[in-house]
Amino acid sequence: MARDLPPPLAGIRVVDLGWITAGASSSTILLDLGADVIKVEGPGALDPFRTWEGADPRSDWWNHSRHFVFTNRGKRSLCLDLKNPLGRQVLLRLLETADVLVENFRRGVMASLDLAPAMLRRRFPRLVIASISSQGETGPDCEMISYGSTLEAMAGLAALTGAGDAPVISGRHVNYPDQVVCLFASGAIIAALVERDRSGDGAHLDLSQRELTSFLLGEELIAAAAGAPSPRQNNTDPAEPGERLLAEGDGWRVEWPGGTAAVRDGASLCAADEFVRGTAVLRTPDGSPAKGIPFRLATRPLAVEDVCHNLGADNHAVLTKAGFSDGEIKALEEAGAIATAPRPNTG
Repeated sequence: MARDLPPPLAGIRVVDLGWITAGASSSTILLDLGADVIKVEGPGALDPFRTWEGADPRSDWWNHSRHFVFTNRGKRSLCLDLKNPLGRQVLLRLLETADVLVENFRRGVMASLDLAPAMLRRRFPRLVIASISSQGETGPDCEMISYGSTLEAMAGLAALTGAGDAPVISGRHVNYPDQVVCLFASGAIIAALVERDRSGDGAHLDLSQRELTSFLLGEELIAAAAGAPSPRQNNTDPAEPGERLLAEGDGWRVEWPGGTAAVRDGASLCAADEFVRGTAVLRTPDGSPAKGIPFRLATRPLAVEDVCHNLGADNHAVLTKAGFSDGEIKALEEAGAIATAPRPNTG
């Protein structure tokens, strides 16, 4: 019987202003739990993942970035110019029936668009706003523009990693702080929704990627706070002499008391049987690889239910559901407030 129940977040509506991984993956987790997610991008301010690999001007390149498609499958796409006063009014109409707003703009951007979280909280007291930033909403570094490498360095993670004298960062290919914040953010959003059901009040969640990355240092952070920080151990640990990393042919092998295993690269990992049967990478209905689901529900199977929608493909449907007439939608198109393609030189 339980298998016939709707997913946990069925009926929850999310407006997703998130970019790249930090914001976009947070809303993807909510989508996988049953939420209806509307991905909002401007024709002059695309999600940078759309241009991550370069662009072929001979095609609708903005719809074919593997990074974007991988992360944003299943979301409804609304291409809305928030720099246009008409576009901002549309967003406010959408928020009237939304439960969650996710954004990871640089601090101050929302206020510059006349969409400051404090104003939105007053206007929509039941709305849960998740502001994901590098350094948080307050403090001396709150306006800093940061990247994954910046955050790994400032959070203390890079100082503990590396096989030589220099710290090592995961860089553009991984952006580790981006990958982990979506787990924290989605959990905090769900907790805020539960609390809203009790109190009737929404929340403004201030999520600092730097702080969350520091939190993941665990006992190493505790040791540093106690005045006894650990030095970088490289690939050996005096406390665990039986654990070793050894070169093997063109690759590497790790050994530990009672076991040994090859260090997998991406290709060998994806070919492994336990990976194929897992959920880290799943497939959309058209067979494309998609960011998977990091958990399973025993009573309600979760799956990637939809492909990635083209930019602005859902403009009309989303606005009609929000109460806009055909005439109003046409006027928004003519005013450039909504679109289905980027403006020249976008990216």
